[in-house]
Amino acid sequence: MRSPHRWLLLVAATSLVAATAVIVTPGAATAALDGQTGTGAGTSKTVNAAAIAASQPSIRPSTGLDRSASAGASLPVVPNTTARPAPPAPTGGGANSTTHLAAIPAVAPPTVASFDGVDQAAACGSCQPADVNAAAGVSEIAEMVNQRLRVFTKTGAVNCDLNLNSFLGTSDALSKARIQYDNVGGHYSFIASVLPASTSDVPALWVGATSDDEACGLWRVTRFTFTGTAFPAGTQLSFPILGQDRNALLVSTDNLTPTGENFTVFGISKTAIYSGGSTSFPAFATASRMAPVTNGGIPMISTSASYFIGSIPGLGYRVYRMTGAGGSSPSLVQLGTVSVPFSAPTRRVNQPGTSATLDPGDGRITSSPISDGSFIWFAHGISASGFPTVRYGALFIPTGDTSVAEAYHSSTSDDFNPSVGVSISPGGGNYIFVNWAYTETSTGTATSMSIDSVTPGAGVPNLIGTGNTILHGAISSQTAFGSFSSSVIDPTVSAGSCAVVAQEYFASGGSWRTRIVRTGRC
Repeated sequence: MRSPHRWLLLVAATSLVAATAVIVTPGAATAALDGQTGTGAGTSKTVNAAAIAASQPSIRPSTGLDRSASAGASLPVVPNTTARPAPPAPTGGGANSTTHLAAIPAVAPPTVASFDGVDQAAACGSCQPADVNAAAGVSEIAEMVNQRLRVFTKTGAVNCDLNLNSFLGTSDALSKARIQYDNVGGHYSFIASVLPASTSDVPALWVGATSDDEACGLWRVTRFTFTGTAFPAGTQLSFPILGQDRNALLVSTDNLTPTGENFTVFGISKTAIYSGGSTSFPAFATASRMAPVTNGGIPMISTSASYFIGSIPGLGYRVYRMTGAGGSSPSLVQLGTVSVPFSAPTRRVNQPGTSATLDPGDGRITSSPISDGSFIWFAHGISASGFPTVRYGALFIPTGDTSVAEAYHSSTSDDFNPSVGVSISPGGGNYIFVNWAYTETSTGTATSMSIDSVTPGAGVPNLIGTGNTILHGAISSQTAFGSFSSSVIDPTVSAGSCAVVAQEYFASGGSWRTRIVRTGRC
């Protein structure tokens, strides 16, 4: 896992299209513009979260088939028989080249608040896994898990609790809900995929935003329907991922059609979503599943372009740049790929005292990466010496230089389901928070939650045995595990040294629960 790793030549490409955010490197090439492949359109309505929470019963939707299970579900079961060797220290370019070539060992962040979020019984009864993620606002933490929105104070008291179908006034079967907070405009926003009931259903996605910074107040919600070559009837907008810049909600989807699969990205105008009414936007094809990159900073930085990044087992990373996101005529171009090869997890996650194993995912990025204006920070699962392992890193946008490192609890742990939160420190550099789950059969440790951090100027160090274990859960007969987790920076701490993370674990008896932690220098 050495760096630097730079932009590769793109197949069937000619010359690099230079922009203010990209410096032309010798011999580099660029892809042609990815054409529009479909359109989303919808009209908003206003709903009152507090009134609905107070008056509506908790209902569950009709069961729909979620076809977004990862390739990890079919991986073999292999016992832990040896310890994995330590990885080499990250060296060379990327984030280390702008801070310190010799990365400084991390220090586990302190826990400020830790409390349970939505659990399986409240979210949806029998569904699995937990699609856990949370957003941190000024005075609240809003968590969305499967069919549930629950809003907490920052110490864990519940402000409101809603079933999503009651909240949206729909009988749609909903999946993979995502939520985030805009620290410039002061709005929460979310997306939720609609599972088609038949092959004749028009593909759809719910999108909503609050009228202010109160997640228990008024929301403007829109059911967008999609048309075009990427969206034939019966298509499931599987595994949508939500990000943002100052102008747009950034979304990527893995489209499972009745006859195949394709991938799209698009930007939805924040002005249109926040103000309500009707709006539409173009969707663009990509070569693989991508993750929209959220702009970091308190307040969020303003950039001339938006980015999408995807991790590709056997190769490394593919990056697209979108200009004009949220405007009337956005465009998308593939910047290139960076060769930082890795293997997706090659076996399932073992649990102590049981033959039941957990899905570690398929190596693709599942939660929104973060841009600090120069670097794109990301995290995902890999295989290291046969162990499910966490990789995190930073890609330097102008050149593609990339630094990567590994994070795991111990030489015999299985580590999975990561997310990364990144701030921009006023004094320079970044606070990095990495959140993941692990098991360790050699010590009898069931699924546990770990958080580690890197302070400004510390580069991209390996995080091995330095994390803060928040809790130890129980074993479970469930075979799926969280489709994603989340790590976000608390906007009330200007130094960017405080994060809110959310992760899945198992309770005694094997049902899933979620845990929300406020951590760092808060």
